[in-house]
Amino acid sequence: MSLLRKLRRRANSKPREKRRLPRKSRSENASAEITIEIGLPSSKVAETVYRSLLPETKQPSGFRSRVSVKRRGRTLELQIFADDIVALRAASNTFLRFVTVAVKTLNVVAPFYRKPNAE
Repeated sequence: MSLLRKLRRRANSKPREKRRLPRKSRSENASAEITIEIGLPSSKVAETVYRSLLPETKQPSGFRSRVSVKRRGRTLELQIFADDIVALRAASNTFLRFVTVAVKTLNVVAPFYRKPNAE
């Protein structure tokens, strides 16, 4: 069958009905949650990373995930709440990447802020 004939046949056929699944309200959606504890080299590094993450946790409503960050000594605790598993994975990847970037940046910048040894 030629391509032109196939296209004509499609154009003349009835459109397919799309089956729609009933939409669930936000409260009926399965929610997902994860807690991640990250040990850092020092409490000073933990405080710096903590303060760099805080602005990222302030999100207006309407997002599919929420994140809270806590610091205890040299440990950071990320609590991620999401409406679904896909949003949970995306948020956890994002915040783990933020932590990695902050620590790598500190490793590059820190030598410039160290006090020289008194001789």
